[in-house]
Amino acid sequence: MAVDIKDVEQVAQDLQQKFDDFKAKNDKRVDAIEQEKGKLAGQVETLNGKLSELESLKSDLEKELLELKRPAGGAQNKVATEHKDAFVGFLRKGR
Repeated sequence: MAVDIKDVEQVAQDLQQKFDDFKAKNDKRVDAIEQEKGKLAGQVETLNGKLSELESLKSDLEKELLELKRPAGGAQNKVATEHKDAFVGFLRKGR
């Protein structure tokens, strides 16, 4: 069985054509993945910003809760402070 050079060249050309087709498809696929990666990176940055904002709000809320749990009653509003001062004054002076 003799192998002709034209047959070998034809097989090589077919192989090259198939490789070029594969390369083109793969390049398109890689480009699509890169574009999607860019979109995801933007979404990740947005979510990280929102998470950091939520963390700061959470820490502020925890600080306020700790102040309220203090034996002195924590931060009081103006009306409560005036009422307390009036009551203490009444106990001290009887008025």
